[in-house]
Amino acid sequence: MAKLTPKQELFVQGIIAGLSQRQAYRKAYKADKMKDETVDSNASRLLQNSKVLARYRELLKQFSNMSLWSREQAFNEYEWLKNKAKQAIENEGVKQANANAFLAAVDGMNNMAFKELELEDKKLVREIELLQAKLDAIKGSKPDTRLMEALLNAVEGDDK
Repeated sequence: MAKLTPKQELFVQGIIAGLSQRQAYRKAYKADKMKDETVDSNASRLLQNSKVLARYRELLKQFSNMSLWSREQAFNEYEWLKNKAKQAIENEGVKQANANAFLAAVDGMNNMAFKELELEDKKLVREIELLQAKLDAIKGSKPDTRLMEALLNAVEGDDK
């Protein structure tokens, strides 16, 4: 791969670190006095440069592989702990330390498997709510809340 200039490398490193293109460009090129539109245009053009784009993809792949390895490694460690605790319980009977280790390992494995799905579900719900609000605004109508109010009244009636 062709070598990048120090500023190009700093730009790519900034994006990989989580900066926006604008922020990474300003940092790499010390462009604090430039207009946002100019910075955005320059940053976009820079990221389309074949050498810069290749480096960006290389780093992105490298970091995503590291992330996958660490998740896999963490899961394997939980699996190891769970198996050791289970074996100790089978050999020695249930003791608080072994039971706690077993439960902690199972809990950790479940969190790794399901937390991400819960967060994704919450994000989708919020996006749907936002789209519904936009549609309502476009229609110039207010949302029909009669069904929600009836359900709420029914639930509140059950609590009383």
